[in-house]
Amino acid sequence: MHLSKRSLTLIALALALAGSPSCGDREGSPAAGAANLDRTAWLGSAEGWGLLGFPLDGGPLTYRSAETLESPTWAPPELEQLTQAWPGERAVWLQLSDSRIARYEYRTGHLLGFEGFEGTETAAALGRRGLLMTPDPSSLELVSEGEPWQLTLEGSVQRLVPDGEERVVVVVDAGSGNELLVVEPPVEEPVGRRSVAGVGDLVLAPAGDRLYYLTRDGSDLRLHGLSVPELEDAEELDLPQPGRAVAVTPSGHRLYVSAGDSLHVFDRVRATKVRSVPLPGAAIALRFSKNGTHLMALLDTQDQAIVLQVGIDSILGSVPLGWDENLPVAVPGGRLIALEGDELVLYDVLRLVEVARAELDERRLWLAVEWRPPRPRMELAQRTVRRASETVVAEPQVGAEAAEPRDPDAGAEPGVYAVVSAARERAGVDNLVSWLRSVGYPGTVDRHEDVMGVVWYRAMVGPYPERELAEEAARSLTARYGYKPWILTVTESADTTAGLDESDRPGENEGAGAAAEAEAEGG
Repeated sequence: MHLSKRSLTLIALALALAGSPSCGDREGSPAAGAANLDRTAWLGSAEGWGLLGFPLDGGPLTYRSAETLESPTWAPPELEQLTQAWPGERAVWLQLSDSRIARYEYRTGHLLGFEGFEGTETAAALGRRGLLMTPDPSSLELVSEGEPWQLTLEGSVQRLVPDGEERVVVVVDAGSGNELLVVEPPVEEPVGRRSVAGVGDLVLAPAGDRLYYLTRDGSDLRLHGLSVPELEDAEELDLPQPGRAVAVTPSGHRLYVSAGDSLHVFDRVRATKVRSVPLPGAAIALRFSKNGTHLMALLDTQDQAIVLQVGIDSILGSVPLGWDENLPVAVPGGRLIALEGDELVLYDVLRLVEVARAELDERRLWLAVEWRPPRPRMELAQRTVRRASETVVAEPQVGAEAAEPRDPDAGAEPGVYAVVSAARERAGVDNLVSWLRSVGYPGTVDRHEDVMGVVWYRAMVGPYPERELAEEAARSLTARYGYKPWILTVTESADTTAGLDESDRPGENEGAGAAAEAEAEGG
């Protein structure tokens, strides 16, 4: 019997939820029952998930796979300097350094600019409707292709919480407390309004029909629930100590509240407490994995996060990391990506062992997306050539002239090359070389027959008179586009491997070319 991915996901979620309520507040070993729920950590696959890296100082967009932190072979666009990025539906909203707003649709590669909008520090994507932003602290404005929409407020905006569809909850500083507003453009007035004590943390249930918030009042021992959009009292859940952070599972069935040195788990549907989980310290922020199988809790020391397996609510361990609006992030397939200093670190989330690490040499905003970057194609290279002809890109041309490419069958000229990729089909390699040349690298195609008689086509950058220059080009390709070239020296001999160091021989790296063949093909 064949089950779809959706069916398997629903079965695994049912197992997790069925196991939780029956346990009540029973204490037990963290490993108790884990064998039955291990599979829930792997709902879905990490394939197709990754991080888009938006360059704050301008330059090429980058992508890091959630499976390996490797960058694929693709032709990323060049972006201007930017200051903010907000994830939207199949797109990312960007604020460029001159305060212009743009929407980048990463699945199509389209970048749409919006003129006449001021810069902002606070914004939230509003489904397909646009970007809701604060041009000044006391007003809201919708950035979209439709009719303009603005709303003036009595107080300054502290926070915007979108429901993922058409509404946004606005937290407004009202002097003695906060005012909660529910706005739904293009409706000209808030569709819900409520004055409350100072809001500490706030979360919307996935269905968008409930809002839960904690106050900053040190004597308040409740989690407050309000209906949306009316903002009327719905329920209140008792806490043993003042709450500091709240999160709701992506399925909407469970609420997790940090109070004191424990996490308190509630059945949201029944409004009853399920259990408490002791922590090694107080948690000040909570974040679920994309599929809800794991919860990350940032401790008040702000130097590590506790990772909890949802369902049995057992602590798997802790990891050192930096915490911001986007990272750390855990994606389907059991992968957790964290930022530690100037490095991205990939963890196996079940065992909390490091899988990969990537050093970063540029300032970027990282956003998790489910997407497969397109392969380089001739049409994209041609569009890039036209743009490059307007603004000459000279930096990558290190010590070599970007002359017309030679006939691959004529053999490569003597010199030192950085080999970017290799494939048995020539079309994809031609596309890659065209793109390399369009962004300023002296790309060339070389035909090579290995010792088994297999013909390979290699996308190479060069020739360079010195090895150091080829290595510099290789480092540039790695930093700018994520490629990992190897160095090839071509002598006057007809045997292009003559006189090479063992580490440079194509035979040692051709396997990598085989693996990259699918990426290099342009079909």
